[in-house]
Amino acid sequence: MSIECAFFGFVAADAEPRTSQAGKLWVRLRVGVGKDDAMQWLSVAVFGKAAETAADIKKGDRVYCEGTIKIDSWRGSDGAEKHGLSVASFKIEKTHQIGRNRPRGEKPRNEKPTAAASGRERAERSDYRPSGASPFNDDIPF
Repeated sequence: MSIECAFFGFVAADAEPRTSQAGKLWVRLRVGVGKDDAMQWLSVAVFGKAAETAADIKKGDRVYCEGTIKIDSWRGSDGAEKHGLSVASFKIEKTHQIGRNRPRGEKPRNEKPTAAASGRERAERSDYRPSGASPFNDDIPF
């Protein structure tokens, strides 16, 4: 049984690009969801066009992922039965790329262009006079 899911998480290691038997690219990731002691680790397999984007994901990146989740069971090296969650992803993208995590050459989304000063910046400059204003300092109180 599989259930559709969507989540944000942090990547535990650099993406591992792989090739299927049919010759198609897919990417394997380990993604942590939750905080501190409530962290749940997911094994994420990314397929299709999303795999091309996922191949550039690095350790520590925060990602948004959509896919189908299921519970996997296997025998560990100690012989005990283990369980974990895996996701077959059809959409994955990096989020919150700020500071040093932002790709080189890309400007922050909220950065204003420097070519034209805003109205407030122009008004705060000492040499600025609105059009039609007198060049004289007329602060006479009568």
